[in-house]
Amino acid sequence: MLDLVILGLVQGLTEFLPVSSSAHLLFAEHYLGIARPGLVIEGVLHLGTVAAVVWLFWADIVRLLRAAPALVRPPAPGDPRDGDRRMLLAILAATAVTGALGLAFAGPLQRTFESVHGAAYQLMATGVILALMRERGTRAARQASVADGAAMGLAQAVAILPGISRSGITIAAGLFRGLGRAEAARLSFLMAIPAIVGAGLFSLKDATEAASLGYGPVELVVGAVVAAGSGALAIVWLLDILRRGRLVWFAVYCWAAAVAVLATTR
Repeated sequence: MLDLVILGLVQGLTEFLPVSSSAHLLFAEHYLGIARPGLVIEGVLHLGTVAAVVWLFWADIVRLLRAAPALVRPPAPGDPRDGDRRMLLAILAATAVTGALGLAFAGPLQRTFESVHGAAYQLMATGVILALMRERGTRAARQASVADGAAMGLAQAVAILPGISRSGITIAAGLFRGLGRAEAARLSFLMAIPAIVGAGLFSLKDATEAASLGYGPVELVVGAVVAAGSGALAIVWLLDILRRGRLVWFAVYCWAAAVAVLATTR
Protein backbone atom coordinates (compact mmCIF):
# COMPACT_ATOMS: atom_id res chain seq x y z
CA MET A 1 0.00 0.00 0.00
CA LEU A 2 2.83 2.41 0.88
CA ASP A 3 4.48 1.69 -2.47
CA LEU A 4 1.31 2.71 -4.31
CA VAL A 5 0.83 5.85 -2.21
CA ILE A 6 4.39 6.97 -3.00
CA LEU A 7 4.07 6.13 -6.68
CA GLY A 8 0.65 7.83 -6.81
CA LEU A 9 2.18 11.05 -5.50
CA VAL A 10 5.05 10.81 -7.96
CA GLN A 11 2.68 10.14 -10.86
CA GLY A 12 0.22 12.89 -10.00
CA LEU A 13 2.84 15.59 -9.45
CA THR A 14 4.88 14.75 -12.56
CA GLU A 15 2.22 13.77 -15.14
CA PHE A 16 1.22 17.34 -15.94
CA LEU A 17 4.37 19.19 -14.91
CA PRO A 18 6.77 18.92 -17.88
CA VAL A 19 9.22 16.54 -16.22
CA SER A 20 8.00 13.09 -17.44
CA SER A 21 5.95 11.03 -15.01
CA SER A 22 7.04 7.76 -16.67
CA ALA A 23 10.71 8.52 -16.00
CA HIS A 24 10.01 9.50 -12.40
CA LEU A 25 8.00 6.33 -11.82
CA LEU A 26 10.87 4.30 -13.27
CA PHE A 27 13.37 6.10 -11.02
CA ALA A 28 11.15 5.68 -7.92
CA GLU A 29 10.67 1.98 -8.60
CA HIS A 30 14.41 1.55 -9.07
CA TYR A 31 15.53 3.38 -5.92
CA LEU A 32 12.77 1.94 -3.71
CA GLY A 33 13.23 -1.59 -5.04
CA ILE A 34 9.62 -1.87 -6.19
CA ALA A 35 9.03 -4.77 -8.56
CA ARG A 36 7.43 -3.88 -11.90
CA PRO A 37 4.55 -6.22 -12.81
CA GLY A 38 4.45 -5.21 -16.46
CA LEU A 39 2.90 -1.79 -16.99
CA VAL A 40 -0.22 -2.20 -14.89
CA ILE A 41 0.91 0.08 -12.03
CA GLU A 42 1.83 2.86 -14.46
CA GLY A 43 -1.43 2.34 -16.36
CA VAL A 44 -3.68 2.48 -13.29
CA LEU A 45 -1.90 5.54 -11.89
CA HIS A 46 -2.31 7.27 -15.25
CA LEU A 47 -6.06 6.55 -15.07
CA GLY A 48 -6.03 8.38 -11.74
CA THR A 49 -4.52 11.47 -13.33
CA VAL A 50 -7.15 11.34 -16.06
CA ALA A 51 -9.75 11.72 -13.31
CA ALA A 52 -8.03 15.00 -12.35
CA VAL A 53 -8.34 16.29 -15.93
CA VAL A 54 -12.01 15.30 -16.12
CA TRP A 55 -12.72 17.09 -12.85
CA LEU A 56 -10.93 20.34 -13.72
CA PHE A 57 -12.03 20.47 -17.36
CA TRP A 58 -15.55 19.11 -16.96
CA ALA A 59 -17.16 22.15 -18.60
CA ASP A 60 -14.92 21.77 -21.66
CA ILE A 61 -15.67 18.05 -21.88
CA VAL A 62 -19.42 18.64 -21.76
CA ARG A 63 -19.18 21.24 -24.54
CA LEU A 64 -17.11 18.89 -26.68
CA LEU A 65 -19.59 16.04 -26.21
CA ARG A 66 -22.44 18.35 -27.19
CA ALA A 67 -20.48 19.34 -30.28
CA ALA A 68 -20.20 15.72 -31.48
CA PRO A 69 -23.33 15.94 -33.72
CA ALA A 70 -21.73 18.94 -35.45
CA LEU A 71 -19.10 16.57 -36.86
CA VAL A 72 -21.79 15.26 -39.18
CA ARG A 73 -23.66 18.52 -39.74
CA PRO A 74 -21.19 21.41 -39.36
CA PRO A 75 -22.74 24.61 -37.96
CA ALA A 76 -22.74 27.82 -39.93
CA PRO A 77 -19.60 30.01 -39.77
CA GLY A 78 -19.70 32.18 -36.67
CA ASP A 79 -21.86 29.71 -34.73
CA PRO A 80 -20.30 29.24 -31.23
CA ARG A 81 -20.49 25.48 -31.72
CA ASP A 82 -18.03 25.69 -34.62
CA GLY A 83 -15.13 26.33 -32.23
CA ASP A 84 -16.05 23.29 -30.15
CA ARG A 85 -16.30 21.22 -33.36
CA ARG A 86 -12.81 22.32 -34.45
CA MET A 87 -11.40 21.53 -31.01
CA LEU A 88 -13.04 18.09 -31.01
CA LEU A 89 -11.67 17.33 -34.48
CA ALA A 90 -8.17 18.30 -33.31
CA ILE A 91 -8.46 15.96 -30.32
CA LEU A 92 -9.72 13.10 -32.52
CA ALA A 93 -6.81 13.65 -34.93
CA ALA A 94 -4.34 13.61 -32.04
CA THR A 95 -5.88 10.42 -30.65
CA ALA A 96 -5.75 8.68 -34.02
CA VAL A 97 -2.09 9.54 -34.59
CA THR A 98 -1.03 8.59 -31.05
CA GLY A 99 -3.04 5.36 -31.09
CA ALA A 100 -1.74 4.24 -34.48
CA LEU A 101 1.91 4.85 -33.59
CA GLY A 102 1.53 3.42 -30.09
CA LEU A 103 0.07 0.16 -31.43
CA ALA A 104 2.56 -0.06 -34.29
CA PHE A 105 5.55 0.21 -31.96
CA ALA A 106 4.06 -1.34 -28.79
CA GLY A 107 6.82 -3.96 -28.37
CA PRO A 108 9.86 -1.69 -28.73
CA LEU A 109 8.21 1.02 -26.66
CA GLN A 110 7.47 -1.34 -23.78
CA ARG A 111 11.12 -2.42 -23.69
CA THR A 112 12.23 1.18 -23.16
CA PHE A 113 10.69 1.01 -19.67
CA GLU A 114 13.42 -1.44 -18.67
CA SER A 115 16.27 1.09 -18.87
CA VAL A 116 16.80 3.65 -16.09
CA HIS A 117 19.75 5.15 -17.97
CA GLY A 118 17.71 5.43 -21.16
CA ALA A 119 14.99 7.32 -19.29
CA ALA A 120 17.59 9.67 -17.83
CA TYR A 121 19.03 10.52 -21.25
CA GLN A 122 15.53 11.07 -22.61
CA LEU A 123 14.81 13.35 -19.64
CA MET A 124 17.78 15.43 -20.75
CA ALA A 125 16.13 15.69 -24.17
CA THR A 126 12.97 16.97 -22.48
CA GLY A 127 15.06 19.69 -20.87
CA VAL A 128 16.31 20.75 -24.30
CA ILE A 129 12.72 20.87 -25.63
CA LEU A 130 11.62 23.04 -22.70
CA ALA A 131 14.60 25.38 -23.03
CA LEU A 132 13.89 25.94 -26.73
CA MET A 133 10.12 26.33 -26.32
CA ARG A 134 8.82 29.63 -27.69
CA GLU A 135 5.35 31.07 -28.21
CA ARG A 136 4.78 31.79 -31.92
CA GLY A 137 1.12 32.86 -31.83
CA THR A 138 -1.92 33.36 -29.62
CA ARG A 139 -4.57 31.16 -31.22
CA ALA A 140 -7.10 29.59 -28.87
CA ALA A 141 -7.74 25.85 -28.55
CA ARG A 142 -11.17 26.42 -30.16
CA GLN A 143 -9.31 27.65 -33.26
CA ALA A 144 -7.18 24.52 -33.53
CA SER A 145 -7.11 22.63 -36.81
CA VAL A 146 -6.86 18.94 -37.63
CA ALA A 147 -3.23 19.56 -38.57
CA ASP A 148 -2.61 21.08 -35.12
CA GLY A 149 -4.12 18.00 -33.50
CA ALA A 150 -2.09 15.63 -35.68
CA ALA A 151 1.14 17.46 -34.81
CA MET A 152 0.37 17.31 -31.10
CA GLY A 153 -0.67 13.66 -31.45
CA LEU A 154 2.69 12.85 -33.04
CA ALA A 155 4.41 14.58 -30.12
CA GLN A 156 2.23 12.62 -27.70
CA ALA A 157 3.29 9.36 -29.34
CA VAL A 158 6.96 10.29 -28.91
CA ALA A 159 6.20 10.95 -25.23
CA ILE A 160 5.41 7.28 -24.69
CA LEU A 161 9.18 6.99 -24.27
CA PRO A 162 10.01 7.28 -20.55
CA GLY A 163 11.81 10.56 -20.00
CA ILE A 164 10.02 12.49 -22.74
CA SER A 165 7.43 14.64 -20.98
CA ARG A 166 3.98 14.26 -22.53
CA SER A 167 2.80 17.66 -21.35
CA GLY A 168 6.10 19.33 -22.25
CA ILE A 169 6.42 18.02 -25.80
CA THR A 170 2.72 18.38 -26.67
CA ILE A 171 2.62 21.96 -25.39
CA ALA A 172 5.80 22.65 -27.38
CA ALA A 173 4.13 21.23 -30.50
CA GLY A 174 1.08 23.41 -29.87
CA LEU A 175 3.25 26.51 -29.49
CA PHE A 176 5.09 25.64 -32.70
CA ARG A 177 1.72 25.49 -34.45
CA GLY A 178 0.81 28.97 -33.19
CA LEU A 179 -1.37 28.27 -30.14
CA GLY A 180 -1.01 30.42 -27.03
CA ARG A 181 0.73 28.92 -23.98
CA ALA A 182 -2.31 28.35 -21.78
CA GLU A 183 -4.41 27.27 -24.78
CA ALA A 184 -1.81 24.73 -25.92
CA ALA A 185 -1.79 23.33 -22.37
CA ARG A 186 -5.59 23.17 -22.31
CA LEU A 187 -5.66 21.20 -25.56
CA SER A 188 -2.79 19.01 -24.32
CA PHE A 189 -4.68 18.07 -21.16
CA LEU A 190 -7.92 17.30 -23.01
CA MET A 191 -6.24 15.18 -25.68
CA ALA A 192 -4.54 13.22 -22.89
CA ILE A 193 -7.89 11.74 -21.81
CA PRO A 194 -8.46 9.23 -24.64
CA ALA A 195 -4.74 8.45 -24.97
CA ILE A 196 -4.21 7.73 -21.28
CA VAL A 197 -7.49 5.84 -20.89
CA GLY A 198 -6.55 3.63 -23.84
CA ALA A 199 -3.05 2.95 -22.50
CA GLY A 200 -4.40 2.36 -18.99
CA LEU A 201 -6.96 -0.18 -20.12
CA PHE A 202 -4.34 -1.91 -22.28
CA SER A 203 -2.05 -2.26 -19.24
CA LEU A 204 -4.70 -4.17 -17.28
CA LYS A 205 -3.56 -7.30 -19.12
CA ASP A 206 -0.78 -7.40 -16.48
CA ALA A 207 -3.22 -7.31 -13.53
CA THR A 208 -2.70 -11.00 -12.70
CA GLU A 209 1.06 -10.53 -12.46
CA ALA A 210 0.53 -7.47 -10.24
CA ALA A 211 -1.75 -9.43 -7.90
CA SER A 212 0.91 -12.14 -7.54
CA LEU A 213 3.29 -9.46 -6.20
CA GLY A 214 0.75 -8.13 -3.69
CA TYR A 215 -0.68 -5.26 -5.74
CA GLY A 216 -4.38 -6.08 -5.63
CA PRO A 217 -7.40 -3.94 -6.55
CA VAL A 218 -7.43 -2.05 -3.22
CA GLU A 219 -3.78 -1.00 -3.47
CA LEU A 220 -4.17 0.03 -7.12
CA VAL A 221 -7.31 2.09 -6.40
CA VAL A 222 -5.58 3.88 -3.50
CA GLY A 223 -2.66 4.72 -5.78
CA ALA A 224 -5.03 6.04 -8.45
CA VAL A 225 -6.86 8.25 -5.92
CA VAL A 226 -3.59 9.72 -4.66
CA ALA A 227 -2.50 10.33 -8.26
CA ALA A 228 -5.80 12.10 -9.00
CA GLY A 229 -5.48 14.48 -6.06
CA SER A 230 -1.84 15.38 -6.64
CA GLY A 231 -2.46 15.57 -10.39
CA ALA A 232 -5.18 18.20 -9.92
CA LEU A 233 -2.76 20.35 -7.90
CA ALA A 234 -0.08 19.97 -10.59
CA ILE A 235 -2.47 21.09 -13.36
CA VAL A 236 -3.48 24.24 -11.47
CA TRP A 237 0.16 25.04 -10.73
CA LEU A 238 1.33 24.51 -14.32
CA LEU A 239 -1.44 26.67 -15.79
CA ASP A 240 -0.45 29.47 -13.41
CA ILE A 241 3.21 29.13 -14.41
CA LEU A 242 2.35 29.19 -18.12
CA ARG A 243 0.37 32.40 -17.72
CA ARG A 244 3.36 34.07 -16.09
CA GLY A 245 6.24 32.90 -18.23
CA ARG A 246 8.40 30.17 -19.72
CA LEU A 247 9.30 26.73 -18.43
CA VAL A 248 13.08 27.13 -18.35
CA TRP A 249 13.38 26.16 -14.68
CA PHE A 250 11.76 22.83 -15.45
CA ALA A 251 14.47 22.34 -18.09
CA VAL A 252 17.13 22.91 -15.45
CA TYR A 253 15.39 20.42 -13.17
CA CYS A 254 15.25 17.79 -15.93
CA TRP A 255 18.98 18.11 -16.58
CA ALA A 256 19.85 18.01 -12.86
CA ALA A 257 17.62 15.00 -12.18
CA ALA A 258 19.02 13.11 -15.18
CA VAL A 259 22.63 13.76 -14.13
CA ALA A 260 21.84 12.68 -10.56
CA VAL A 261 20.30 9.41 -11.77
CA LEU A 262 23.18 8.66 -14.12
CA ALA A 263 25.68 9.36 -11.35
CA THR A 264 23.99 7.07 -8.84
CA THR A 265 23.02 4.06 -10.98
CA ARG A 266 24.98 1.46 -12.89
